[in-house]
Amino acid sequence: MTEWSVLAHKVHRYITEEKLLTPGERLLVAFSGGRDSVALLYLLHELAPAWGWHLVAGHVNHGLRSGADSRESALCRHIVHELEIPLREGKLTIPPSGNLEQTARDMRYDLLESWAKEENCTAVITGHHMDDQAETILYRILKGSGFHGLQGIHPARGTIRRPLLRVSRQEIDAYCLTRGLLYAEDQSNKDESFTRNRIRYTILPYLKKTGFPAVSDHLVKLADSASLAYRVLKSYLREDLDRLFSPHPEGWNLNLDRWRTLGADRQRALLKEFFSQEDNIAHVSRETLDQLTGFLKEADKGRVFQVDDQHRVVVESDHALLTTGVDSGKKTLWKPKTTVAWTSWITLVWKKAPVPEKWETNPAEAYFADDLIHIKVYIRVWKAGDRLEPMGKGKHLVSDLLKDARIPALIRPHYPVVTDGQNILWVPGVRRSVHYPVPSGAASCVKLTCTLQKETYELIKKKSDH
Repeated sequence: MTEWSVLAHKVHRYITEEKLLTPGERLLVAFSGGRDSVALLYLLHELAPAWGWHLVAGHVNHGLRSGADSRESALCRHIVHELEIPLREGKLTIPPSGNLEQTARDMRYDLLESWAKEENCTAVITGHHMDDQAETILYRILKGSGFHGLQGIHPARGTIRRPLLRVSRQEIDAYCLTRGLLYAEDQSNKDESFTRNRIRYTILPYLKKTGFPAVSDHLVKLADSASLAYRVLKSYLREDLDRLFSPHPEGWNLNLDRWRTLGADRQRALLKEFFSQEDNIAHVSRETLDQLTGFLKEADKGRVFQVDDQHRVVVESDHALLTTGVDSGKKTLWKPKTTVAWTSWITLVWKKAPVPEKWETNPAEAYFADDLIHIKVYIRVWKAGDRLEPMGKGKHLVSDLLKDARIPALIRPHYPVVTDGQNILWVPGVRRSVHYPVPSGAASCVKLTCTLQKETYELIKKKSDH
């Protein structure tokens, strides 16, 4: 330990205090070849013998700067050879559309975490440092982030660990200089068309020169204070959530009687905390939280609120069911004369059939004109706001049709509709629409049939009734 550098001692203390890592772990180190990642790899290499760590470096080539990317990859190979650390390398193909910076980041982390699994590593280590934290906090303030966002970069989240969050850029510069470490300079990091770079090279330096020399330190302290306050708040919210929410096979039940005794601000805070605990949900906007808070205040039984493609809220008599894993974006092209097993409890069959001599009312069957064969027909999960135009007048909300047909609450969020991409043609087992009627005098038609797996369906219905 006495042979460690001053900075290695500092990093060791931070890892110990924050309980970021344990002895004997296999660690995948994110290694771009830039200054921060080079310093990180050398610091962990210093500490590894005492901690018993086994290091693996992971270098991701983003494929955006052909010459520079190749030079950085070559430098990474040289450094890991010198340190005798195994290296994983990969090249990304990043789609040109959308947010390039965010897409590259997401793809990079996905690749690093896949390598960690393959190498039996328990953590992915990144080189985020104290100045990155300050820039993140200022960026979130400028974007109007709430209390939750002011916590900044977390030392640990999932498999990611960030042991340099108490190390400044100046300390990293000094460490590399005194040790004569080689590293690559990424010129894109100076491109001020990116907001983060403008904060780093223009806004923060300006603030430091005009009366706020310690602005970075103050921003980091703000993040620490917000994180501490949030942990305290979270403990109180957790107690409320345990009283209000109970597990359900399809997600969570919310006790509406208790919920409606709370104030709106407390409800919003509880919803934000609830969704932050859901691993498979993206950020829920403030606007969505406000809308959902208002919805839960007055919504009647059977009403539905779509949070995102994977989550929706269905109001029952004295509770609301918050379903998880409901893919409202799921859509299957239904090819003519095929059978589709949509779920374990409903199967849909397409046949060409003669026109019945006598029309009978059977919601499990729907007859359409032969023209349907030439139309792209889809099966998808119904969405909030979907309407079906039946034979006769007006349009009906699909949510109302499902409720009136006594479709069990457990399966209602997953229920399919048949559509031509614009119109709901049929709610299987419930109602067909006015579209594509069988013309008078036609000899044949398209017959769509739904088959419910009776035992499974009845079991679900019994559970819903209770």
